Amino acid sequence: MASPDALPLRFLLVVLVTFTADATHRPKTLHIPVVHRGAVFPSRRGAPPGSLRRCRHAAPFTAQVASFHSIAADDDDRLRSPVMSGVPFDSGEYFAVINVGDPPTRALVVIDTGSDLIWLQCVPCRHCYRQVTPLYDPRSSSTHRRIPCASPRCRDVLRYPGCDARTGGCVYMVVYGDGSASSGDLATDRLVFPDDTHVHNVTLGCGHDNVGLLESAAGLLGVGRGQLSFPTQLAPAYGHVFSYCLGDRLSRAQNGSSYLVFGRTPEPPSTAFTPLRTNPRRPSLYYVDMVGFSVGGERVTGFSNASLALNPATGRGGIVVDSGTAISRFARDAYAAVRDAFDSHAAAAGTMRKLATKFSVFDACYDLRGNGAPAAAVRVPSIVLHFAGGADMALPQANYLIPVQGGDRRTYFCLGLQAADDGLNVLGNVQQQGFGLVFDVERGRIGFTPNGCSV
Repeated sequence: MASPDALPLRFLLVVLVTFTADATHRPKTLHIPVVHRGAVFPSRRGAPPGSLRRCRHAAPFTAQVASFHSIAADDDDRLRSPVMSGVPFDSGEYFAVINVGDPPTRALVVIDTGSDLIWLQCVPCRHCYRQVTPLYDPRSSSTHRRIPCASPRCRDVLRYPGCDARTGGCVYMVVYGDGSASSGDLATDRLVFPDDTHVHNVTLGCGHDNVGLLESAAGLLGVGRGQLSFPTQLAPAYGHVFSYCLGDRLSRAQNGSSYLVFGRTPEPPSTAFTPLRTNPRRPSLYYVDMVGFSVGGERVTGFSNASLALNPATGRGGIVVDSGTAISRFARDAYAAVRDAFDSHAAAAGTMRKLATKFSVFDACYDLRGNGAPAAAVRVPSIVLHFAGGADMALPQANYLIPVQGGDRRTYFCLGLQAADDGLNVLGNVQQQGFGLVFDVERGRIGFTPNGCSV
């Protein structure tokens, strides 16, 4: 989770291990309301909608969060909540709605498949940024328990164990790839979800010093593969499988389309699976292998397929499926081949004029009314991502054409992909938008369902 100019994932600089969390009043699956950041935090006036900035600007407090209190239950013990989706591309974040402690404190936390630790900003705050929901005060929660530094939990949890000499409590510190950081007390508390489902003894960080690019969020919900991630802690109750769908970020409507569900759910026939790979150098991340691209119905050539396949010996290659990164990034030769193929097909269609200027991180931008045709009539080349095992993602146009505002106040469109030079390829949430994704660690696979938010 970082700015789009670099787009490195957040990588924990500590190694964490799991403790079992117990769920009571447990439905078959745990369904958590999800909201795009733009629905809660208004877009900055004058910011280009295509900026996809992952930096967290200082958003004003808003009463819109009150709308998240409406929750309805389905007949099969699954819960669905009305969801507000985001303002066009002002930020790359999606939020889960959770409640922490007893009595519960409501919190909006960033959903991040690229990290593990669950943490919240806590009272007393020595260095905290503003957030839209109330600060979590562990002193007011009857279920909050600090983990002592003398406990095996503390010694096993952290690669570099920390201890508060004054209180004898275990201290954590996490630093992420974009420079954000959180430090504070390692503790346990209960989380409360819709239908009064309680998950007890969840290990989480109570952050008293927090800096970086998480402005306005209450904290972070780590749903990576590590042993302290939320799905791993829930595995004894729900199995090591979860799914989500990130809805239309262009819409502010409370359409209830986005979701985050822990536990196994029925798989629509249209779901295509690709093997889940493990990178020994980054074991907490969800890796898959890509085998190529198609643009305009033709297979893209002119790049090395090795750059898209994971090399466990070097840790390079493979594709990380990340909810916390906005724009997908691919090895430079692969990106250049896709961009050039898109340019070629766009030129052949004759209705897209390529611009000489760049916008933000995008180097392939177009005027869709270049020949005077209405934008809706423009023929845009299709893009399909091909994964190992025969899983394909045929991207909707909105998942790869990003609207940007030019200096003349006109709207142009850029190819919403980026080149990577560090061996780290990422499938970002702009491209995931509208697909149902299944993270099935138990069966070693990840699934993609077209139009997954409506199934």
